[in-house]
Amino acid sequence: MANRIDVSAVLDKQGWSSFRILLLAMIAAAAFLEGFDSQLQGYTAPAIIKLWHLSRPQYSVVFVWFQLGFMLGAFTLGNLGDIIGRRLTIALGVLLFGVFTVAGALSGDLLTLNVTRFLSAIFLGSAIPNSIALTIDYAPHDQRALNVGYMFVAYTAGSSAGGMFAAWLVPAYGWQSIYWLCGLLSLALGLVLYGWLPESLRFMVVRHRHRYRVAAVVRRLAPTAMITAETQFFMPRSVETRAWVGELFRERRAVMTMAMWASYSFSMMALIFVTSWMPTIYADAGMSYSASVIATALFQGGGMIGSILGGRVLDSRWSILGAAGVCLCGVPIIIGIGHSVAVPALLMALTFGAGACVVATHTVLNTLSGALYPTALRSTGAGWASGFGRIGAIIGPVLGGVLISLHLSLPMVFLIVSGPSACITLSLLIIKFTRPRERAPSTVGLDQPRRASAG
Repeated sequence: MANRIDVSAVLDKQGWSSFRILLLAMIAAAAFLEGFDSQLQGYTAPAIIKLWHLSRPQYSVVFVWFQLGFMLGAFTLGNLGDIIGRRLTIALGVLLFGVFTVAGALSGDLLTLNVTRFLSAIFLGSAIPNSIALTIDYAPHDQRALNVGYMFVAYTAGSSAGGMFAAWLVPAYGWQSIYWLCGLLSLALGLVLYGWLPESLRFMVVRHRHRYRVAAVVRRLAPTAMITAETQFFMPRSVETRAWVGELFRERRAVMTMAMWASYSFSMMALIFVTSWMPTIYADAGMSYSASVIATALFQGGGMIGSILGGRVLDSRWSILGAAGVCLCGVPIIIGIGHSVAVPALLMALTFGAGACVVATHTVLNTLSGALYPTALRSTGAGWASGFGRIGAIIGPVLGGVLISLHLSLPMVFLIVSGPSACITLSLLIIKFTRPRERAPSTVGLDQPRRASAG
């Protein structure tokens, strides 16, 4: 009788190998450029506004169109990874957002810039959810959130590096230079990913595809495994599912899914509000420009620590309850920022802490957006959560503009900004207590020689 190999067990028992390190490095490189690209319109705003004689409200349309494009991409293309595979969706997404970023460098007016940013964001919206799904698919069960945390350290690093590159390139070579840099790097990486990024092992087994690729990956993850032409690969699984949004509401997942979408939207609202308006709010409160930029950079630095923190907490025995606690800790820290502008050291420390808590929460949500669902729905779940998150991302900059125009006191502004963290805490508790329990699994996989030869 042919031997059978449970690929889930192989993945959960794997250690750190060259294969796994290379996989995470490629996903991290994609995440770095995704973070870089997502902030381009912010880093080039002062130069474009001055060059094209625009007002701030006129230019703010660029932010809105970018978020709309991301939302459209996440809704319509995010689930492609559950249909054609994670590898191809990620590679094409990176390649195509690189194409339209390069096109953005050729823009000569606001309309063209809006169109190119919108199109670039569509393919960002497809690449990011599938990067999350592929990261989760290859991670041992007790390291999923931590690995997603590593991915978002790279994403945050890309966002920060974009600012450093912009500070160097834009004054010397014009705003187009930063678009050229990001676009050309994305084009090159897209080709690398197409050639070298492995497909999800779980996806291939669930979809009965590419038996020989499955065997090759298993050999790399478990060199001592006995694999022959008759070896059957399988994975414990409850039921077969189709990759469409309706499946996110079946099997008692409806309340959990709605809570996931709400929390993701609140999280993006807080993140985009801070990254878009924090320097302006601090400057209006009397801080120097350099101090306000440093404070914003500290928020990003705290976010890098928060990505690892969120992953550690979610992978621990405290799991979602622990993550809700981290999120709740962010509420008094954010409120405290509004009362500490007169004490620069305290302000900087609280800003760093706020970044850690807010981004830790976002890392948790990124992990849950895929991990709450079975393999066949992982990209769909992450894509739709990301899409609904863009609703918050659109509201965030608008809310910031409204708060600034109302000339509210700094304590009142940050009291309002703390609201999303409180709402996310509640949503995480709802997810914790409404997610369906796992059923006793049956098996599904590459079990028959006829299917095995199809790869």
